Amino acid sequence: MDIKNVTSREEMRTLLQRQSALFQGISELDEQSLSVRSLLEQAAHLISEKWIYPEDIKASFELKGKKFQAEKFKEGEWSIDSNADLNDDGLLRLQIYSGAKRTFSEEEQKLANVLAQNVGAKVIRILARLDLQEEQKLLDKAYKLAHIGTWEYDMINDELHWSDVTKEVHGFDTDHNPDVESTIQLFKEGYHRDTFEKAATDAIENQIPFDVELKIISGKGDERWIRATGEPEYNEEGECIRFYGISQNVTDRRKAEEDLEHNERRFKAMVRYGMDMIAILDEDAIYTYVSPASKHVLGIRPDQFMGKNAFDFIHKEDVSRIKRQFSDLDFRKTTQLKPYRFLDADENWRWLETTITNLSEDPAVKGYVANTRDVTERIAKQEEILDALKQKETLLAEVNHRIKNNLSVLTGLLQLQAASEDNEEVLKRLFDSVARINTMASIHEQLYKSNSYEEIEFADRLQLLAKSIQKSFQGKTDVTLNFQCEPVKMSLTNALPCSLIVNEVLTNIYKHAFKGREKGNITIELKGTDIEDYMQLTICDDGIGLPDNFTPKEGSSLGVKLIDMLSEQVKAEYYYESDSNGTRFNLLFKKEE
Repeated sequence: MDIKNVTSREEMRTLLQRQSALFQGISELDEQSLSVRSLLEQAAHLISEKWIYPEDIKASFELKGKKFQAEKFKEGEWSIDSNADLNDDGLLRLQIYSGAKRTFSEEEQKLANVLAQNVGAKVIRILARLDLQEEQKLLDKAYKLAHIGTWEYDMINDELHWSDVTKEVHGFDTDHNPDVESTIQLFKEGYHRDTFEKAATDAIENQIPFDVELKIISGKGDERWIRATGEPEYNEEGECIRFYGISQNVTDRRKAEEDLEHNERRFKAMVRYGMDMIAILDEDAIYTYVSPASKHVLGIRPDQFMGKNAFDFIHKEDVSRIKRQFSDLDFRKTTQLKPYRFLDADENWRWLETTITNLSEDPAVKGYVANTRDVTERIAKQEEILDALKQKETLLAEVNHRIKNNLSVLTGLLQLQAASEDNEEVLKRLFDSVARINTMASIHEQLYKSNSYEEIEFADRLQLLAKSIQKSFQGKTDVTLNFQCEPVKMSLTNALPCSLIVNEVLTNIYKHAFKGREKGNITIELKGTDIEDYMQLTICDDGIGLPDNFTPKEGSSLGVKLIDMLSEQVKAEYYYESDSNGTRFNLLFKKEE
C-alpha cells in the first residue's frame, strides 16, 4: 500500500504513530552501553517489528562483510537497500525485505535512509568509544609500566579519586581512600606544601595548569620526591568543576641529580683548591686546560701554559722516557709517569709525578687528563734515607767484621793456651769453649750474608750448625744427619741461645753416644705442636743412651749448666728421654710474634 493512497485521516495518524514509535525505539538504543553487534541486532529487530506497515517485514544490517539480523530473518522477494557512510570504518548497509509481493514506496525508501543514517551515527559513536577505551587501556598500561599514577577531583561532589599506581606512589595500600585535606598535608611542611597550595589555587582561580616536583612524607613515613601535574576543567559559566592529572615518584632521579650536582661541586672545588695540578693535553701534548693549582705547584699561572708543549718544560734526560709512556696511551686507558724533572717559574727543576688518562673519546674532554703532584720533598727524603741506609749497612758490616775478628782472636788465644797445657781436663774445656765461640761467630756470619740484622731462618741455622759440628768431630764413627725442620723466623736474641743449646747437645752426642761403633744416626726435628704458637726442637740419636743416674737439672758439668741457663733465657722447657734405642732431647719454646 502506497502512503499516497491513504484515504482517511485515521490511517494517516496510524502511519505517523508507527513511524514515531520506530524513531523513538531507535533513538533509545544506548550506544554508551551496547556493543556494535548488540546495537545492530536490536535495531534490525525494531525495524522488523515496528515498520510503518504491519506486514511480514525482516531487516538486516551488514558491516565489513558481517550481517546482523533480526530473529527468524528470511530474505524476501522485495527489498529496500540503504547505506550509511561510517567514514574510515566503511559503509553500513541496511536491507529491508517484505514477505508480500509489493513495491516499496518512495516514502519507505526515505524512511530506510533516515534509519540507516541514525543507526550509522550510533555505530560511529560506539566505535569512537571503543577506540577511546582502547587508547585509555594502552595509556593506563603505559602509566603503570612507567609508575605514573592518575588522579581526578570532582569539585562539584568533593570526591577525590586516585588510581592504584597513585596510591603506591604516595606510599599507601590499594584500599586507601584519599581526600583533599589529607593529600595537602602529605607535602612537606614549609616550601613544598606552600608551593603546592599556590599551584592548586592558581589553577582554580586563574586557569593555570601546574607541573611541580615537591617533597612529601609518604604514607609509609619516608621522604619522597613527587612530580604532580594538574589540569583544571571549567563549565560554560567559567566555574572549575574538575581537576585531573598525574603523580609520579621521581625520588631516584632527583637523588641522582643531587648526587651529580654535589659531585660536580666537589670536582670543581678539588680542581680549583686542590693541591694537585689538573691539566688537559691534546694528542701532541699541547696544553688546552690547566687548573689554578699550577700556581701553587710550579708558580706558573694557568694561562702561561696554554698552547705550549708539555715536553718543553721536562728535563732532557727524562723526555724520551715520558714520550714513550705518553705514546702508550694510544693502546691503554691510563699510565703512571714515574717521577721526572719539570721546570718551575724560578727556572728550578721540580720532581713531579703524574697520572695520565686517555679521555680523547669523551666529548666533554677530548684530550688526555693529567693529574700532577709535586714530589720534590719526597724524592729528597728518599735520597736521605738511602744515604742513611748505606751508612748503616757500612757500619753494620764494620761491626760484624770487628766481632768476627775479635772472636777469631779469642779463639786463637784459647788455642795457644791449649798448646801449652798438659792437663787433659783443661784441654777438653778449652776446646769446648772454642766450639762455643765458633757457634756464635757462625751466627753473625749468617746474619751478615742474609742482609738481615733483625732475624734469621732458624731451620737453615740448625743445618749449618749441625754440619759444622759434624766436620769438627770427624772420627772413627760415620754419623748420618737427618733433618725434618719446618721454617721459622727467629730474632738474634733467641737464635744465639738456642744455637748454643744445640751446640752443647750435639757436641755431647758426638763425644759419648757412639763409643765403639762404626755408624750412627742423628735426627733433628723442628715443628709445630698442638699448643698454639709453640714449636718443639727435638734432637735424637740411636746411640748407647744416658746413664741410669743421669739427672739434667742436677748435673754438675758446664754443658748441662749452660743448657739450663740458656733455656731459662729464652723461656723454654727442655727434657731428655733415653732408652735402649738412644736418646731424645726436647726443647719446647714459643714462636716470636
